[in-house]
Amino acid sequence: MLEPRTTPLYAYDAPDGAETSAPVKEAGDGEMIPSMRLTDRDRRILEAVHAYDGILADTQIKALFFTGDSQMQLRTRLLCQHGYLKRPTRKQRAALTRGVYWLGERGAAYVAGLSGQPLAEFAWRKEPRWGQLEHDLTLNDVRIAFVQACHGNPDFAIDEWIPSTEFWAHPDRVTYTLANGRSASRFVRPDAYMVISQGEYSGKFLLEVDLSTEDQPRIARDKLLPLVAYLRSEAYKKRFGYTSGRILFVTTGDRRLSNLKRNAEVATGPDARLFYFTTLSQLTAQTVLQTPIWLRGGQEEAVGLFRTAELEKV
Repeated sequence: MLEPRTTPLYAYDAPDGAETSAPVKEAGDGEMIPSMRLTDRDRRILEAVHAYDGILADTQIKALFFTGDSQMQLRTRLLCQHGYLKRPTRKQRAALTRGVYWLGERGAAYVAGLSGQPLAEFAWRKEPRWGQLEHDLTLNDVRIAFVQACHGNPDFAIDEWIPSTEFWAHPDRVTYTLANGRSASRFVRPDAYMVISQGEYSGKFLLEVDLSTEDQPRIARDKLLPLVAYLRSEAYKKRFGYTSGRILFVTTGDRRLSNLKRNAEVATGPDARLFYFTTLSQLTAQTVLQTPIWLRGGQEEAVGLFRTAELEKV
């Protein structure tokens, strides 16, 4: 499991035998780029970019590996200059609210080599999905909050995290009943699936990040009902080995949260208790696990995902 760095590994503090890049010319202006050694932290950054569905924002790289901006900026700039990472063009950056990085060919070759794969057979994101970049970065923010929360509390651990790319590559199909009584069928592709353990207990969660891009009737038909059907399905049991789980929705604000919660209660009836809703502003590493920031379907009082003493079972 990826863990945040609290002690910096300084820029050129590389072990013997670390890969070294000789000075090369900057494309376009002939400026010489300084040589670099690939450090342990550099390698962890490359692995993290791939693990986080192929992209990380500059703020996220800082949160995971650095304590300040200058060192983070130096290393990411060098990694880009030497082909390990890529970043948007100046024109693309003008339209973004934060910097974003993905693997360059040398970075992909390094990550592929960890599992003995040739680059030609390695599946990696060669460019962000620009149309849903904000969603993908927000999903990473949520994931990092869970990672940091577990890293900061020895009682917790993330045992498994399956990203959305796995569900898009290998989706499960479910059949469910619509409000009008008609049967419907569709593939289920949650944003993530995770297992978090607290001592001998473990919680299983399907995660959805909602940025208010779907209207309420559509989200009931396309998300809420299929997710409940998935938790009850043989496909879920076969894939994960469990018959239990909860569905987490992280959304943009209180009004959207209230609408989602009410829609889940109307659309799914007693199964609304499977849903837990919170907002991005409330979700931090300090609050995500045990602080009562989650509104559960069918209840008015906010709860934590885990009890302070033991896992809340479903």
